Amino acid sequence: MSDLTLQLLRHGYDAVDRDRSSRGGGTTYESRLLGRRAVVLGDAAGACLFYDEGAVERAGVVPPPLAWLLFGRGAVHGLDDEDHARRKELLVAAVRSLDLDELAEDVRLRVTARLSGLPGGRIEVFDTLATAYGAAVLHSAGIDLPADESRRWSRRMAAVVDGFGFSPAAYARGCRERARLDRWAAALVCDARAGRTRTPRGGVLDVLAGSDLDHRTAGIELLNVLRPTVAVAWLGAFALLALDAAPEWRERLADPAGEEERLAFAQEVRRTTPFVPLLAGRARRAASHDGVPVEPGDRVVLDVLGIDRDPMVYPHPHLFRPARFLGRTPSAYDLVPQGGGPLRGHRCPGEDVALRLMSSTLRAASQRPLEVVSSRAVAASRVPTLPAGGLVLARQR
Repeated sequence: MSDLTLQLLRHGYDAVDRDRSSRGGGTTYESRLLGRRAVVLGDAAGACLFYDEGAVERAGVVPPPLAWLLFGRGAVHGLDDEDHARRKELLVAAVRSLDLDELAEDVRLRVTARLSGLPGGRIEVFDTLATAYGAAVLHSAGIDLPADESRRWSRRMAAVVDGFGFSPAAYARGCRERARLDRWAAALVCDARAGRTRTPRGGVLDVLAGSDLDHRTAGIELLNVLRPTVAVAWLGAFALLALDAAPEWRERLADPAGEEERLAFAQEVRRTTPFVPLLAGRARRAASHDGVPVEPGDRVVLDVLGIDRDPMVYPHPHLFRPARFLGRTPSAYDLVPQGGGPLRGHRCPGEDVALRLMSSTLRAASQRPLEVVSSRAVAASRVPTLPAGGLVLARQR
């Protein structure tokens, strides 16, 4: 049986399902990852184990060429224990310094303007959202740039995320853009510290520039606020694909008072969208889950897609049903598209940002008679993936 790493390279989002089937079909099962014994966890109880910091650590688990590309050298994602706690507290403070209401409204206005223009009668959704989200979060973070520069830096951040998958060309481009972004972000921190730029007090850049991190690491953590916000464009594109397939939701989502419905729709998009296929850690101590032993040094793999589609939690999981989330708040362990666990741990601090940006996008798009005119096909072997052509919309005929 092949290593799960090879399955990921060949089959992308289908890798864990294929690997599981070849190894007996258990929700929790023994596998191999990067040549080492691995235990794959596929339910919410397994996620509890994965996010037990006394049981599973992160440092050095993601191969450095991938970790450096997506997160940056020395970023919070590869830390454990007190080092992680201190850095995570800083990063959460930086994210919370964003005015979320203002950011969401800025995104709504930017997306509305771009959808209203429809140059040539059509618009490529992914690039539109990546640059709109990027411009909005840069402004909210206290980094005001001319429009052309904002688009350029936003596209570079999107290229870094795109390079994290298994395309050699995308990886090479992502590495080039990562180097540019690191230099740029470090310079922003240096300029803020030296008083060469006017930085809004209490904003993201001010929070990170005021930390005791060296300028390079502070710049990397600045990018770890900006880049994931741009990456919400992947989810935003799938949200508009889902809207096209569920026109019965359009009126509810267009209603200015329909925030509860928009957030439920966004949660269902997050649950069903192929975004993060799995997460990995390393066992610190002996444990057991579902009868499968976990030994110190084993790789511990969180089956993100499997947990989000667990039929015990989500009946008929392959059906798109936003009403699942009306009146229901998922736990920290049974909906993990961007990771799970407590916020003080390794959970993504930007989930609320993602939901609000998706809601704003859905509100803007649902108020216009638009339809998908590109292929709806999604390549499961490509990580991260998008609908063909980045999803193209046009006015309904």
